[in-house]
Amino acid sequence: MIVSEKVGKRIATLRKTKGLSQEQLAELLHVSAQAVSKWETGKSLPETATLPLLSAALNHSIDSILLPQELVVLSAIYTDGQQELDVTQLVNQFVASDRLSLIPGEHLFPHSWTGSRLKLLLVTYETPDGMYSTFVMKDQPLTIDIHSNGYVSTSDELQIIAAHYGNEQAHRSVAAKMKHYEHFRWTQFTATHELFPSPIDYGGEDYLLLVYLNADGIHAVSCAEGEQIHYSGDRSHLYQTLSSQDQCIIEGIPRLGFGRSQDCSWAGAMTLALTARDIETTYEQVMGYSGACWRVAFEPVWDYSAADALVVYDYSIPACKAYGLSAHRANRLEPQQRTAEKLAILEDIRQGRPPLAINLRVAPEWGVITGYLAEGDVLLCRSYFDDETFSELEADPEFQAHMRISQGYLHVDQWPYRIIRLGEQTAAPSALENLYASLHIKLESMQPETHANSSYTSGYTALEVWSEGLLDHAWYVSADDEAFNRRLSVNHFCMMALADARRSAAAYLHDSLPLEHHPQQQAALAEMTEIYGEMAGLLDRYYKEMSDPAVLRTTGASPRDSWTTRQREQQAELLAIVASLEHRGDALAQTVLGLA
Repeated sequence: MIVSEKVGKRIATLRKTKGLSQEQLAELLHVSAQAVSKWETGKSLPETATLPLLSAALNHSIDSILLPQELVVLSAIYTDGQQELDVTQLVNQFVASDRLSLIPGEHLFPHSWTGSRLKLLLVTYETPDGMYSTFVMKDQPLTIDIHSNGYVSTSDELQIIAAHYGNEQAHRSVAAKMKHYEHFRWTQFTATHELFPSPIDYGGEDYLLLVYLNADGIHAVSCAEGEQIHYSGDRSHLYQTLSSQDQCIIEGIPRLGFGRSQDCSWAGAMTLALTARDIETTYEQVMGYSGACWRVAFEPVWDYSAADALVVYDYSIPACKAYGLSAHRANRLEPQQRTAEKLAILEDIRQGRPPLAINLRVAPEWGVITGYLAEGDVLLCRSYFDDETFSELEADPEFQAHMRISQGYLHVDQWPYRIIRLGEQTAAPSALENLYASLHIKLESMQPETHANSSYTSGYTALEVWSEGLLDHAWYVSADDEAFNRRLSVNHFCMMALADARRSAAAYLHDSLPLEHHPQQQAALAEMTEIYGEMAGLLDRYYKEMSDPAVLRTTGASPRDSWTTRQREQQAELLAIVASLEHRGDALAQTVLGLA
């Protein structure tokens, strides 16, 4: 039996475990913060359509959210103190009759990594008596029931609860050593045999592994001999750094830019981040796998942000699932939270995992963080605004000298307000499964939807609102030049985004044709490919004939003469054709999915 109060309490607990505010969770689910508040207070339950997204955001099955048990694993992280694997849903499957019993290891987590670092499972769980944390080393048994009392998080400074030195072949506890060293209140220390003597028969590289507790729960950090562990300023976190490396740059990441058949800045950044890790993909595949190729969004006040791929629907969630990637998302961090996030970014760079971020340079578009200098005081990036800088400073010898140091990357100028760090890659769905998932997103994203926490419109509603704005002749007559010019520029930018999305859809469908073998579904997919090829052609031809606001500014041409009433009417007619083709595409997508 579903009890709304228990469900609300479980959602609140899981949200806090993930470090999300009600506003951040609401943004991920495309609902209002008030809706999340009503769930958590038991005044209402999430709508059925929201449950898959809620499950993905909280990393818990729908059943574990709606049917809370007395013993629930809130978080389970398999880690070596450097890399980590979120295994919460898997571990929860071992809970039977309010009792958890398992032995962590490669047999249980086959997609974990190899290496000689010590590995362990960190578990945070809830019983009727409260919330506790515990840990168990690899290949050691773990048993928890509703009477188990583990470690309780504290709001004070971190507390080291275990320390080991060595490797998987041989290691020993150095907890007493760490307790002694804590007396000196070091801000950082280097893991050496002087501080942590090893027996003479140890073989292989040695590592220091520390397990500690803070207000956020239980954590583990490790470093190799010669590397450093340091405390955060408030002594609530521990971080590993390299003592010998004050810079790290991921080389060979190409430039981004509009007009290069990658006009969705998020998908362009995602493509670079994946290919930098030798994950074979294309921009069009990223657009297809994520479902961003089907998107159309519009803001009734005519704002550039409507072209951002994640502004209405977070397409990064299905994209990460399609490529078998875990992801950490940080949105609008407070200044005191940025230190920890920056250190995590530096570690990702050292691991060859460039993070995605928005608002790195000039304006809020997505880019990739490609490296760092000066021990992380300087971050490097690729953004959609680099070409102008390179053109302006091409002959500047000082700039060119710096480019040799930075491997051709520009500096990050401002702290991004959204960051996506991509974790380890595990088994991914098949290409056909990803196609079906993408078509489901297509059907969902085109339907009328009210976004309670924003004024953005999407799908058919967006096309209608956009067309109404184009045909509001009285507005264009009364608008001053500044307002007119802004609307012209926003219209051009949104048409660029729509043309790019449908071009990507046509390319993705064409590449997916060999995947489908059922005759009826194959025929539907082929027709759908033709329809989106036609749509892409119409949009591309119209977009190329549009007046470019940037060119108008340089030539001094009149924007009003370049964007006439008849041209706006023609665009509204084109959007009506697009809507008609989209409806046919919906019917064909349903046939491919076996829903017709």
